Amino acid sequence: MKSTMKYSLGIIASLALLSTSCSTAPKSSSGANINEQRQVRVVNNNNRSQKVVTRQTAKTDRLGNLIRESDQAYQSDRLTIEQNTSIRPYGGAPSPNYDQSSNFGETNYYYVQWLNSNSYRANEVAQYKRYLANYLGEPAVPPFDQLLTTARSWERCGYEQYQLPPNELWSNMVATLRLYEDLKKQGILPPTAEIRSTYRSPSLNACAGGAAASKHMSNGAIDIWVPEYEGQPWYINSMKERLCQFWSSQGQRYNFGLGLYATGAIHLDTQGYRYWGAENSDSGSYCRYLN
Repeated sequence: MKSTMKYSLGIIASLALLSTSCSTAPKSSSGANINEQRQVRVVNNNNRSQKVVTRQTAKTDRLGNLIRESDQAYQSDRLTIEQNTSIRPYGGAPSPNYDQSSNFGETNYYYVQWLNSNSYRANEVAQYKRYLANYLGEPAVPPFDQLLTTARSWERCGYEQYQLPPNELWSNMVATLRLYEDLKKQGILPPTAEIRSTYRSPSLNACAGGAAASKHMSNGAIDIWVPEYEGQPWYINSMKERLCQFWSSQGQRYNFGLGLYATGAIHLDTQGYRYWGAENSDSGSYCRYLN
């Protein structure tokens, strides 16, 4: 009888102990109170903060997912803002992105300032770019901060550094740029050659000392140079020799006009098969040594 009672008391004590241990077990460190509130701050595209309050009623994984989704939304919005940023010198209107091409001088501060100086200019320049790209393909169109550069004496003559030619003259530039691209492809000109003068209005051409019948006035000519060749006569003369050989063998097909100057500047046009040098004379041209 005593042993039976002792056995029953032991069972009761064990059950009481088990109940106590279940009710006092420590909470998991990763858990959250049912009534706990969390705040998540989301930044939208307008840089305005929105406070989202969520009440956790289940596992803490839901809160973690919300935080991760909010962070992804923030990163996405921030990326969108950065991609759409464009240059605004002096608070002007954004410059056109020219189909996100890197070839149109957006990083040239003075060109961007000129481009944004009035409301219609950027649109007209974009039309000229599309016109040339339609005939040449976009990769063959030079940077526009070069292609619209006018005479080097623009400032002395009281003109702007860049000039957009009248649209009735745009077609004259196509053949000249095609020649320019072919000279680079064939290694006659180095890939680092740059354009330093293109269209000139008649009055600017006269002030700059250009020839009376200069092809710059018809937007059919470009002057180029190679910056790293300056002060390097051997490289300049080697380039001139290659140009003269090309002119002699293929120039007639291009209607190639070639002017070579002692300064290292080179004139290219496609409006007459001829060559000249100092003082616009044949006798002053480097090419005379090849004939």
